[in-house]
Amino acid sequence: MKRLLIWGASDQAVVTLDCAQAMQMYGQIDVMGIATQPIRRFAQHRVLMEENVIHAEMFHAYDEVIVATGDNRLRQIRLQILKEYGIPLATIIHPSAIISPTAQVKHGSTILANAVIHTFACISTGCIINTGAIVEHDCVIKDFVNISPNCAMAGHCRVESRAFLGIGSTLAPCITIGEDAVIGAGAVVITDIPVHATAVGVPAKIIKQDVC
Repeated sequence: MKRLLIWGASDQAVVTLDCAQAMQMYGQIDVMGIATQPIRRFAQHRVLMEENVIHAEMFHAYDEVIVATGDNRLRQIRLQILKEYGIPLATIIHPSAIISPTAQVKHGSTILANAVIHTFACISTGCIINTGAIVEHDCVIKDFVNISPNCAMAGHCRVESRAFLGIGSTLAPCITIGEDAVIGAGAVVITDIPVHATAVGVPAKIIKQDVC
């Protein structure tokens, strides 16, 4: 069986570990903390700490690595390090998730319990699709997006890189969420949201837009 390293040791790592164990394809799962984040306790699993200088040799004991942090930029940086070193990325999909045969889930992404990825949807590299989230047909989720539990998006939506969708948010059909945008918990999005914007409410309204 394969050996997996979960890079991250905070809350996201806890649910990633649970998901990886449910897959029953890893004989060894270790955890490596990120220096700037809290470290949770992991019974019966070895917990390492990343070094100031990250070397490829740190990963050679493992068949695959998954980066487990909800911080989209931190996840992007560490996935880029793994790609530069040629380290194989894991794709973690809970057995209870429903993935259409025509959908794509790229390496380095995590799909948690009871999530639904429908027909012709595409989940790009390094995404987190949390518990019970629904990604409908023909949606495109770009790299390093974080979709919180019980989010729902209708068909043909597009979520650009590093966007964050808060818990229970809803996207109407054909909506585009820009890069680094933040959608608040429970928001209902009926118009496109531009890059670096924060939108909240029902219907969602922009309350902040950072300069790119």
